[in-house]
Amino acid sequence: MFAFYLTSKQAEEQGLKSDLTFGYYDKEKFNGDVHWNDVLYKYMYGVKLDDVKFNGKSTGVCKEKNESGENPCLITFDSGTSLMSVPKFAAKNFMENGIPTSNFVRKCKNQQQFGEMTLVIGGKDYNLSNEEWMFPAQKPNLAQGASKMKFSMGPLGP
Repeated sequence: MFAFYLTSKQAEEQGLKSDLTFGYYDKEKFNGDVHWNDVLYKYMYGVKLDDVKFNGKSTGVCKEKNESGENPCLITFDSGTSLMSVPKFAAKNFMENGIPTSNFVRKCKNQQQFGEMTLVIGGKDYNLSNEEWMFPAQKPNLAQGASKMKFSMGPLGP
């Protein structure tokens, strides 16, 4: 068992700190039900990902099956990065669905335009608000152009 407790910049300013625990979870930092998922890829804590939705709409990113008829769609929990990364097939799917990523930066009116991201794991929806999955593009490159208002997948900067 392992648990992540992630805080926002505002919560950190009030003295709360993010942490990672192994073998237990801090009941003071948790509210709700515990949901267990089998670890299918033990080296990176990979569990089966059922779907990724934006504003409640499925991207169908996990519908593909391999030669064995299995769906190899996994999500791993990595405490070593603050960014989300996805394999090429998922990035292509997001691009086809108009969802910004670090390689597919989109012009937008505001950050809320792309809505809530939902990770479906073990049949349960885990919702991430815009502030939790997007951040302003750091430096536009030639592929991204020079627009002032661009966002890509990752945490909101300071």
